Amino acid sequence: MIEAYCGRRSYAAGDIVELHVSTDAGSFDLDLIRDDGTATRVLSRTDLPGDRHPLSPDVVAQGCGWPASVRIPVDPDWPSGFYRFELRAGDGSTGDAFFVLRSATPRASILWVIETNTWNAYNSFGGASTYTTLTEQPPNDNGVVPNHGGVPIVSFERPLPRGFLRLPDDAPRAPTVGAPSRDIPFIGWALEQGYDFYSGGASWAQWGLSFARWLHRQGIAVDCATNADLEEFPGLLDGYRLMLSTGHDEYWSWGMRDAVEGFIARGGNVAFLSGNLAFWQVRLEDGFRRMVAYKGDVAHDPVIGTADERRNTGIWSHPLTDRPENQMSGLSFTRGGYARMGGATPASAGGYTIYRPEHWALAGTGLSYGDQLGAAHSLVGYEVDGCDFQFRHGRPVPTGRDDTPEQFEIIGMAPAAIWSHETAPPGMYPPTALSDIEMICDQLEGNHAPETIARHAYGHGMMGSYVAPGGGTVFAAGTTEWTMALDDPQVSRITRNLIDRLG
Repeated sequence: MIEAYCGRRSYAAGDIVELHVSTDAGSFDLDLIRDDGTATRVLSRTDLPGDRHPLSPDVVAQGCGWPASVRIPVDPDWPSGFYRFELRAGDGSTGDAFFVLRSATPRASILWVIETNTWNAYNSFGGASTYTTLTEQPPNDNGVVPNHGGVPIVSFERPLPRGFLRLPDDAPRAPTVGAPSRDIPFIGWALEQGYDFYSGGASWAQWGLSFARWLHRQGIAVDCATNADLEEFPGLLDGYRLMLSTGHDEYWSWGMRDAVEGFIARGGNVAFLSGNLAFWQVRLEDGFRRMVAYKGDVAHDPVIGTADERRNTGIWSHPLTDRPENQMSGLSFTRGGYARMGGATPASAGGYTIYRPEHWALAGTGLSYGDQLGAAHSLVGYEVDGCDFQFRHGRPVPTGRDDTPEQFEIIGMAPAAIWSHETAPPGMYPPTALSDIEMICDQLEGNHAPETIARHAYGHGMMGSYVAPGGGTVFAAGTTEWTMALDDPQVSRITRNLIDRLG
C-alpha cells in the first residue's frame, strides 16, 4: 500500500513542494505529471526510501501529520497548471497526489479556479467526510437523522481516495446517459472496480481532466489556482480578464465570495461552467489546512448566536446568512436540483431547451428557439441550478424574488427536481434521515411541511448570463456536466465563444 498528499494544494515559483508519503514498502518511485491534456512527465525519482506512518484517531479533522518524504523545488519554467504525482511502491501498489501550480504574475488572461474544496468535502480518508460519519449518526430531538450531516471538520492534509485523480476513460458518469435508470451507474461500477464511489461526485478525473483536454485541443492558455487561493491571496484575480469555474464547485468560503464578487464589480468576467455552485458556505481555518462544514446540522455551528452568525456553514441561501449564491452567479441549486438521476427527471431529454437563440454565446451554433442543446451527452444531468422565473411573451424571465439579478437572461432551461425519499435512488437515505428537499426547506423556511416542500420540490436547470453594474459579464452554465459534454460541437462552440469574448 502507498498513500500520499502534498503539504499544500497550491504552490508558486520559489516554493518547495512537500510530498508526504506512507507505504508498507521499503522504497518507492514517482513521476510528476503535468495534467494539461497530454500528461506531460515533468520529472522522475526512483528508489526513494519508504516508511509506514500510523493514523491518529482524529485524522479526519486534524490531518495525517506525516513527515515530508520528498521535497521538490518549483522550477520557475514550469507553467501554471494541475500537477499529479504517480507513485509506485516496491510491493507493486500505486498511489496519487496532486498540487496546483499558481503563476506569481498572470501569464494568461484567464484564471481557472479548481474546485478543491469540494474534493475535501467528499474525501472519506480516515473513515469520514462531510457526508459520512465514523459511527452511525443518532437521531436528533425530533427522532430524525440530519441529512448532509457527516463530520463538521475535514482536513485537507489527507490522501484522496482512488478515483479522485485518475479514472479509466470509459468510466461511467454520475447522471444517466442513454436509457433512463433510477440507479446511479457510477456507484455500482466503482464498487466493483475498487474505486471510491464518491469520486463520481467530486474529482479531477472527470470534469477537470475533460476540460484540460479541451483547452489543449483548442490551444487556449490558462493559469490555474485552487478555491482557497481566492481567499488566501486576495489580489489573485488582479490582471485577469476571465475567471473560470468547472465541474462540481459546491463549497465556498466568505472570502472566496468577496474576491469573486469584487472582481465582477471591477469589470472582471466570470464563466461558471459548473453546477450546484456555491451551495454550502464553509470556513477555511488553521492556516487553510482544514474546512468547517456543519451543513445540515448548522444549528450546532459554534458561530450561531454570535456576531459572526452570517459565517455559519449552512447553505448560502439560509436567512441567517442572507447571501444567496444567485446574487453572484444568477442561479441556485435551491431552484434547480437533480436531472437524469434516480427518480429526478430520469427520462428527460438531457439537454437545454433554447429560448434565446439570438444570445451572443450561441453565435455560430445554428440553434433556434425550442431546439435542444447537448441532449445526446446528458449536458443537463447530475446537479443543476436555476432561479425563480415567469414566462413573458413565451420566454422565461427572472422574477428577482430569490435575488437573481433581474437583468439575468435565461438562454435555455430544462426540468429538474430535488430528491425526496420517493425520488432518490434506492438506499440513498436511511428511513429516518431527512431527504434533500426536506433539508433545503428546513434551511430556507425553517420547516419541511408539505406546503413548504410543494414550493421548492420542482425546479429547472438553466443557462444564462448578465452584465453587472461594474461592467463584468457573468455566464452560468447551470450544470455540473458542462465539461463532460464538450464533445458536442455546439457546447464546444459556446465555450469557445465565452473564451473569445470574455477572456
